[in-house]
Parts: sequence; structure tokens; C-alpha cells
Amino acid sequence: MSDTTSHHHHHHHHSHGHGHGHHHDAVADANREFFNDPEMEFEKYPYVHERAARHVALCFRRAPRLTNARVAKAILKNYPADKEKTVSMDFACGNGLVSRELAPHVKSILGVDVSQRMVEQYNEKLKGEAASAVCIELKGEEDELSGARFDMIWCASAYHHFASVEGITRILASFLKPGGVLIVADIIHLEEEYELPAKHGHSVPHKHGLSKGDMQGAFDAAGLTMKVFEDIPRAAESEDMNLFLAVGEKPSA
Repeated sequence: MSDTTSHHHHHHHHSHGHGHGHHHDAVADANREFFNDPEMEFEKYPYVHERAARHVALCFRRAPRLTNARVAKAILKNYPADKEKTVSMDFACGNGLVSRELAPHVKSILGVDVSQRMVEQYNEKLKGEAASAVCIELKGEEDELSGARFDMIWCASAYHHFASVEGITRILASFLKPGGVLIVADIIHLEEEYELPAKHGHSVPHKHGLSKGDMQGAFDAAGLTMKVFEDIPRAAESEDMNLFLAVGEKPSA
């Protein structure tokens, strides 16, 4: 799948894991189906539903490497990654495009995704790096991931897929070490309406993106302090998507 794709899907599901109702399960199943659909080879996909593609898949379909490099650069600008110490998680990792950009700057990366196909592609693409991915839907339980805790967790372009942004933020915050940060890169909420393909519309809850208020509320509910909320500079004119980077820090004590 494409990079683009990669990102998104995964996520969706996650989100749902969170709320334990039927709605969440339905969203999770829809997302999983969306992301594992063999026809969704986004790298080879021209813009089928151009407006929806542009919005939901962000710029990833059009300039995937540029966009991932842009997100990685913004993460490094806002977090003092240390090759010797920084233990990180790439949540809703997709096929690993952002991880590939960040791998040289951190000690290790654990990719997490609900799509087995994406996890397999991730592990193939990041062979030889201190990075590997697992297929799991996190629920924030004590023994998940063998009790691992992280200095930095990032989620690129997946948050708008989650049924409960607050729920997924609370889960991810539970995996942070004291003083650790959760970094979210996604679409800034725009007022314009975009049409989504009817087949997949129900699986993308926040299809218009997220606002600063949405992120502030999610961080507050998870006990994180918002340290940064900023626009991510565009890397090229071909990118018409407005992306933000939000950083939430877990208390040190």
C-alpha cells in the first residue's frame, strides 16, 4: 500500500479498540477491511476520488516521501531525539515510511498497527534497522507489549481515523515513561466539506481533520500537557494539505 495508505488505516482501528461498544467494533472492522483490501494499493492509485483522496489520504498519495520527510523533520525539531537513548513507538505505523526517516535518530522503534499486511511491509522495509512492528490493537492493559514504556510515541496521519480521539490518547499516554511525549501529526480541521467514497465513509470518523481544541481536550483528558501545536511547513507546492504537529508531555513525577 502506499505510504499514504499506510498511515491511515491502521489507525482507525485502533481507535476503536478503545471504546468497547458495538460502534467501535464496527468502525474497527471497517477500518481493518479498508486497510487490508488488496485493491487499495495506494502507491499505484491515481486519485480515484480526487477530493476525498486529497483530504483523507492527505498528501501522502501525491508526494508520499516528501510528506513523510516533512512530518519526520517536524518531530525532530520538537523533540531532542537521542540515538543512544530514545526508545520510541510508531503508532498506526503503516508500512513504516515515517519510521524510516526517524530510525537513524533514535535508539529503537516499535511499530504498532492493526493491519497484518502493513506490519509485514514495515518489517520488510526496515530490515537492518533497530525497528520492528507488531500487529496488535492496543487497549491500554498492563501486560500489553510486555510492559514496555517509551520516551516518544508518534502517530502520523492516523488520528482522524479514530472513533475516540480521547480514548486513543489515554491509551497511548499509558505507554509513556514519566516525562515522555506523545506527538501527533495530522490534518488541521478545515471547514470545507469533502465527499468520501460511500463505501468507506463510515470508517473515517474525523474526516475533516482535528483542531487545536480537539487535541487540547484529548491531551488534558489523558493527563498530558500540550507543549506544542504548530503548522508543519509544506515541503513543496504540490502539497496542498494543511498539517499540524501536536506534542503532549507526561508529567515527570
